[in-house]
Amino acid sequence: MTNPGFTAQVALVALQRAAAWDALADVLDEPTPEVVERLRSGELVETWRTGVAWLGADATTVGSPLLSLDVFVRGAARRTAEDDLAMLTAEHHLLVGPDLPAVLRLHDVAELCRDESRAWAEGDLDAGKALRAGQRAFLDAHLVDVLPEVGRRLVQDSRRELWRALGRLLLAFLSAESGRDYQRSVLGESDRRRIDSAG
Repeated sequence: MTNPGFTAQVALVALQRAAAWDALADVLDEPTPEVVERLRSGELVETWRTGVAWLGADATTVGSPLLSLDVFVRGAARRTAEDDLAMLTAEHHLLVGPDLPAVLRLHDVAELCRDESRAWAEGDLDAGKALRAGQRAFLDAHLVDVLPEVGRRLVQDSRRELWRALGRLLLAFLSAESGRDYQRSVLGESDRRRIDSAG
């Protein structure tokens, strides 16, 4: 017999993961004033933090970029929203633009998470498990050939700490969801140690 409390919790986690994927796609899309405000207010950072809470102790792999983004949020009062929008816009076409269609498919991953949540909420364990496996299959089939390179460009080619933190966050999410260490394989061991110590 299925424990309703357990399935309700798994359904909630799937919704939180969906929100985190949508937030990643939103912030990597063409910059807009609305997304910049969500970033400056800390809303997106909290969405990402909630979206990895299910990892427990392993959430520390996402901790360093989130701490960097916390610093960005705390400093927002010293900058204008227009300056932050200009900062994101300046490098977007070089860092994300070449692979923007693939980046926006993160919304498709989020939709699969919402489908999973509905299945768990309805008590359909087989469908919930299949949809969870389907998310990894979707990432493998459509995104892992592209998004690690986007993360690398953000971390290594940007002159702005915000983009570097978002690149590390993208790689951390890909690592958490796929079971592969993209932070290590893409950035290298020395970069990983530097990133971890900078948090």
